Amino acid sequence: MHSSKLNLIFPLIVAVFHANGVLAAGPDVCAALPLATVNELTHQNLTGARSDVSEEAKSYGCAYGSGGLVSVSVIRPAGAAAFARTSSRYPNAATVAGVGDKAVYDKSLGTIALFGDTVIDAFVPQGNLTDVQLLAIEKSLILALRNKL
Repeated sequence: MHSSKLNLIFPLIVAVFHANGVLAAGPDVCAALPLATVNELTHQNLTGARSDVSEEAKSYGCAYGSGGLVSVSVIRPAGAAAFARTSSRYPNAATVAGVGDKAVYDKSLGTIALFGDTVIDAFVPQGNLTDVQLLAIEKSLILALRNKL
């Protein structure tokens, strides 16, 4: 009986701690939204991805491309407060329908969507894309990640 309890506990310990022994409190966005998926959704050929985590801010993100051109992140818990703070700093941000409980878009900010107390945001540099194209791509990144959380 003792060994079966260990068999159940050990995977839980592995799931809670990274290989380096640090508590993994939030989602691994780079694993949940791999580079191949981002390239498919953005119609780009980005190389490389790096984790962008702030445990203090409860922000878990991933920057894609050699310069971190495309980024996607999650803030939870306290996503509702983060959404309110950010959207109040961008009063001209457009309200976005069809994603989350609330969402806003600004080309300098990207798209930020609130799902309960979780915020997911995505940013794609403008390049030769219109605002409509950017919004569509950012929404698709947000929804792809949301489906993995």
